[in-house]
Amino acid sequence: MTESVRVLFAGPSGRTGRATGAALDRMPGLEIVGAVGHQSAGRDLGELWHGERDGREIYADASRAMAGLRPDVLCDFTKAEVAEAHLRLALWAGVRPVIGTSGISDAALREAEALCRDRGIPGAVIANFSIVAWLLERVALMALPYFEGAELIELHAASKRDKPSGTARRLKGLLEAQGEQEVPVHSVRLPGLVAHQEVLLGSQGEVLTLRHDALDRSCYAAGLRLCILGLGRAEGLVTDLGRFLPPLS
Repeated sequence: MTESVRVLFAGPSGRTGRATGAALDRMPGLEIVGAVGHQSAGRDLGELWHGERDGREIYADASRAMAGLRPDVLCDFTKAEVAEAHLRLALWAGVRPVIGTSGISDAALREAEALCRDRGIPGAVIANFSIVAWLLERVALMALPYFEGAELIELHAASKRDKPSGTARRLKGLLEAQGEQEVPVHSVRLPGLVAHQEVLLGSQGEVLTLRHDALDRSCYAAGLRLCILGLGRAEGLVTDLGRFLPPLS
């Protein structure tokens, strides 16, 4: 029987981390052995996520948590500056990092790529773990050659710090590389929103609109699980969720 992947979860009390982590915690093939969180340090993880204490500690410090719990994977849903530090710490500690936090800088990505290569440890920095959001990306790239232009609209909760979102920035880059034309991005931040993205493709007399709505942040857990389970067989720094999904026919 294959052993479960041991996961240390950073950011367990944030909106995305809490919903995604609690859903991930119920899925087979992995074991969340503890967490790292500044605001929730000292609390019991089971109580935080499920209302029942189970002895799993939430640490204040990632280095101490990795030394004590010996995880296989550090999963991060914090904020950009913290996630960049965790990315570096995990690779130096020999722990595979899986970063779902948005806004990671290009410099941090280049450093992580070099560390993954030099230390022979795979890692993942993925802007969006929703499988449906990945499908929207694929469909948009397939449709682009049939249209004269494209624009993106990304809508998120008012609390989201980065603008445009990591998902939109990634898709913008992919569309521009394929179509060799600028793809503008329009960002909306309002209370009541969760995470929504529209791709508008236009030609004379017609427009195709593709839209993905994340209505509950727990939707990221399925893709996150596939990444965690598949990362041990990967090489280098992975930035495309599709690396862990069945191929499209």
